[in-house]
Order: sequence, then structure tokens, then C-alpha cells
Amino acid sequence: MRDINIAVNICTYHRNEFVEKNISKLLKSKFFEENEKKYYGRLQIFVVDNGCELKQHNDTFLHVFHNRNTGGSGGFQRGLEEIRKNSSTFSHVIFMDDDVEFDIEAFYILFDYLSKVSEKYIDNPVAGRMFCMDRPDIQYTAAEIWNGGNLKHVEYMKQITSENYMPGRVNYSSGAEYGGWWFCCFPMSFVKDNDIIPFFIHCDDVEYGLRCGKPPIIIEGVHVWHETFEKRMTPIMHYYDTRNPLFVNSLHSLNDNPKSVFIRWKDAITSHHIKNDYVTEYYVILAMADFLKGMDWLKKIDPEKYHRRLGKMKGNKLKNAFAWRVVERKYKRRYEI
Repeated sequence: MRDINIAVNICTYHRNEFVEKNISKLLKSKFFEENEKKYYGRLQIFVVDNGCELKQHNDTFLHVFHNRNTGGSGGFQRGLEEIRKNSSTFSHVIFMDDDVEFDIEAFYILFDYLSKVSEKYIDNPVAGRMFCMDRPDIQYTAAEIWNGGNLKHVEYMKQITSENYMPGRVNYSSGAEYGGWWFCCFPMSFVKDNDIIPFFIHCDDVEYGLRCGKPPIIIEGVHVWHETFEKRMTPIMHYYDTRNPLFVNSLHSLNDNPKSVFIRWKDAITSHHIKNDYVTEYYVILAMADFLKGMDWLKKIDPEKYHRRLGKMKGNKLKNAFAWRVVERKYKRRYEI
């Protein structure tokens, strides 16, 4: 049996009801009952509150910290920094969204797997499956294949029944490349030396999983319920969902030839233009402009201030046409196309 001690890393922003309910559920689990010798004291909760609304707390098992709104990326990074202060205590870190619902059995199944995992898979992360919040018997995804940004979900929209789903059954070869941070567990051996790219939101889990370089294990019964992402898209999300994949692919040498990248970006702009959605169109143009500034620029900006600034930006037909031409020229000069 391996000596397993887990840190749960949660970043929250104005979702107090969700996160307080999840903290309460964890604190009522076997990990906090002294008579449960197998599990007691083997899990600690670290919550980073980017909204500075929760009461700060720091005792043996529960740690709640206030933080500037540095997005999910910055909040999870702050959690890592706090966890690393006691890095010798922990064998694993779970990254978990604040607004998920879960059955506590998922944590017991994960703990039991980690306690017995073979040497061959000791460095592999474990990806928690994501079930649909509004259709609780439908698995949205088991884990993710990045595929250069052409995202594929493993076991997408699978109907779950007692006949096809056996809690504790392990899949070592799903073909997945990473697990989403609705629930994903990494070994401390990786986490202790690897910071999170400051993307603010979106693709931090993609980049981190690809950097880990180990395909995630998926286990039936290790899952959470979460709202699907199609319901969360806003114009500003299109900025992050355009800019951040460009950075991910650049960091991991996954970008197609520059001409293909340019054509896809231009097609995305056109799709918003023909709908007279000039706000989203502008964000997509700006995303490429910011990508061209490079990773050094991304790491230097204040993510909180820049996000606020993005929220105040507005596009219009004339402004967008000018911005598009400027960025087009910069891109073509950079990549000589």
C-alpha cells in the first residue's frame, strides 16, 4: 500500500453557495472521521477565493485564502503555492472546479486506486469524468484529446447504466491527452516544479496536462457533474478561446502551417461578421494581435487589470475592419506568408 495524502485545490469566484456546499460535503467524509483509520487525515482542502467573500480559514485540514481576481489560472496557481509550503506532506493534488457536484465515493475510489497503483502508472494523472448537470445519467466526457485544438471528448455523451459502468474499473489506454480541471488529480512529483501558465481562464488545464506528458488514467466512479460549456459562451470567452489555444499549440509545437492557422482565424472572424456580431468579431481579432505579442508579454501583464480592460472594449464595423488589416499585416510579416 502506498502512503497517499491528497490536497484538493479549488479556485472560486462569486460561487459561495456551490463551494460552501462542497466543502461541507468533504468535511463530513471519512477523511475527517477519526475512527476511519484508512482515510482519516489523508485529505486537506485548499480554497482560493478570488472574490474575497468567504471567511478566511487556516487549520489542519481546511485552508481558505483571499486572492486578487487572477482568473482560474491565477487562483489555482495560488493554491499550488500554498500546497507547496507543505509539499512533503502530499503525494497528490486534485484540481477541482468550485461549481461541480460530486458523490463522495469518487474520492474514496480515487484514494483506493492511488494506494495500489503499479509503478508503471505512478506518475500518470487521473482524469475525473464529467457528467451533465442537467442530464445526470449522461457522461459528457471521460477525458480529452487536444488534437491541436480540434478537441475530441473520450466517450462523448455516453448514457450511463449499471450494466456499462462499474465503479472502480480502470481504463489505462483511453487515448486521452489530458483531463479537464472540473476534476483532475496529479502526482506531487509533477506539481511541485510546474507552475500554471497565466491564461486567466481556459486552456490552463490543456497546457498543464500536455506538459505533464503522461496520458491520464480514467476510472469509473471518479466523476463529477458540471454544466456543459456551450451554455457559458460570451463574447469575451471567444477572446480567450482564440488566444489561448494559439499559445498552447505554439508552446507544444502543435500549430499547423501558418497559412492554415491564418485561414481558420479569418473564417472565425467572418462567421461573426456575417451575423453583425461586431463585439465578438473584435475579440477574435484582438486575440490574434495579443498572441503575436508573445509569451513574455502574457507573463508580464496584470491578468486582473487586463481582464477588466477587455470587458470595456467594444468593436464596431469600421474599427474592426481597421484592426483586422493591421493584425493581418503583422501576422503575414511574422510568418512570411
